[in-house]
Amino acid sequence: MQVMKLYADEQYYREEYLCDSQAKIPGGEFNRLARLASAEIRLRTYGRVEEMAEVPDEVKMCCCEVTEKLYSRESARDENGLVLQSYNTDGDSGSYKTDDVSDESIQRSVDRIVQKWLINTGLLYCGVDDEPEL
Repeated sequence: MQVMKLYADEQYYREEYLCDSQAKIPGGEFNRLARLASAEIRLRTYGRVEEMAEVPDEVKMCCCEVTEKLYSRESARDENGLVLQSYNTDGDSGSYKTDDVSDESIQRSVDRIVQKWLINTGLLYCGVDDEPEL
């Protein structure tokens, strides 16, 4: 059984992606979310990255940005899994976005991030790869 590749690790995130800037994702959370981000990228690249000997920098950068997006969505959710949209302190009330809207929103964001980083790599091509000539 083949182990799923983690397209970027926390060291790459901090040193290469952030260039030693302040991390948005707290220590220990990155690898868990990067695994989810890698799965999102794998889905959109039709598993092509899994076949590569080394993960290209564009994929690693993409993974870092998708991981940050997943973290921002996760950290915005309350204990019930809902995303707080607005809060009123006068009557101590809040309104929440529904999960459907939130899930659609995150998927559109992930799509945009993947397009931005991988559009010129050939990894998003959804046709049949050329067969090598014998």
